[in-house]
Amino acid sequence: MEQYDYRYYSDEQLKIASIDSKLSIEEKRIRRYLMNYVIDNGQAFNINNSSQVAKNLGITGEEVNIILDSLIQKNGIVADEEGNINFIYPVSAIPTNHRIRLADGREFTAMCAIDAMGAAFTFKQDIDVVSKCSNCGSDIKVSIRDGRLHSYEPSDLHILHVDLNKNSNWSGSC
Repeated sequence: MEQYDYRYYSDEQLKIASIDSKLSIEEKRIRRYLMNYVIDNGQAFNINNSSQVAKNLGITGEEVNIILDSLIQKNGIVADEEGNINFIYPVSAIPTNHRIRLADGREFTAMCAIDAMGAAFTFKQDIDVVSKCSNCGSDIKVSIRDGRLHSYEPSDLHILHVDLNKNSNWSGSC
C-alpha cells in the first residue's frame, strides 16, 4: 500500500475498518441485495417488504428480519421511521449531488464524495463520479480505474478528511 505524509494525521488515524469487514457472509449478501435494489429501482427498499428479500435469496423472512436489525445496529444500513432503507453505504436512495456511474452502466447517488469514490471498491469496478463542492458548488469529476485515481477535475482538487472513527453513525457526520 502506498504511504503518504499528512500534515495533521498519522497513518493510523486515517485507517478505518470498512463496513463490509464488520459483517457476516449473510449480512453482506443482504446488504448487496439492498444496494442493487436501490440502484436498479431508483428508490429506497422498505423493510416491510423483507419477504421479497427472503424469496429472492432463499432464506426465511425471520432470518431476513434478524439480519436487517443487525445491519441497522452495525450502521451498515440506515432506515427512516417508515422503514425505508435510504442509505446502504455507499448507495443513497435519496438523490444527492454525488452521482456515480459504474462500469456496468448503472448509476446512483452517494451520501458524500468520499462514499462516491468508495463505490469503486464496493462494486469492484471502474467508476466515474460527477459531484459538486459542498463549499462553493463548483463541478467536480473523478474517475477511478483499476482501483486507482485515474483523472480528476478541477486540477487543484482537495479532499477534506473527517475522522470517522470518532462517530458511531457516519450518516450523521457525512
